[in-house]
Amino acid sequence: MDFCRTIIHVVQPGDTFYRLAQRYQTTVPDIILRNPGVNPYNLQIGTRLRICAGRMEDSLQKDEMDLSNDMREAWYQHGFWTTLYLLSMSYALPNAGSVQERLMETADDIAEIFGKFYSQKMVEQLKALLMEHIELAGQLMEALRDQKTGEAEQIEAKWRQNADQIARMLSSANSEYRYEDLQQLFNMHLDTLKQQMIADNNNNYEAFVKATDENTQHLMQIADALTAGLIRQFYQKQQ
Repeated sequence: MDFCRTIIHVVQPGDTFYRLAQRYQTTVPDIILRNPGVNPYNLQIGTRLRICAGRMEDSLQKDEMDLSNDMREAWYQHGFWTTLYLLSMSYALPNAGSVQERLMETADDIAEIFGKFYSQKMVEQLKALLMEHIELAGQLMEALRDQKTGEAEQIEAKWRQNADQIARMLSSANSEYRYEDLQQLFNMHLDTLKQQMIADNNNNYEAFVKATDENTQHLMQIADALTAGLIRQFYQKQQ
């Protein structure tokens, strides 16, 4: 049974789900689950939100918060090091190998979060797919840099196939994940990454910054969606 103090919060300028979670001592995924149909990344002023406040003393809620924070941090680091890697590839910098090596560690960090819930075999499969995602991103950046259009199209096709494989594997492991939803989220991530690449190649720095910001937001959407699915499958069933 889920006992909590439910309040109605009217969205004000500057509100985000993350800030509201901190204010009311709850989690972003919990707010998302209690407000279906509300886009957490495009909050409209005046929207009424149901929030279960003050549950942080509960050990289960603490686990949910830790999961949310770990997932967001892992995907944020993935985005950060991906951007540095793309820049290294774009300008053929000598640090590209070292940056790629650090970026590969984020694949392991993301996969290990799922290791708390699923088999090691599944974790290794996810890690391998995420590493392939990184390798293909680097190859695409190189092909776009060198204006090899045909090769870039072939690499992008493999890149999107890889994203579909990740979406299918996760949705097969967790009935709370819809393949179509994950596919849309991952493709949105690929779209903004490609926009970063194109903007950088064209020396369009304003567009590059905009795409980088959008990609960070998309990665947080991915993190929150994955966390919400894990909470529904493993934590809510315990309540």
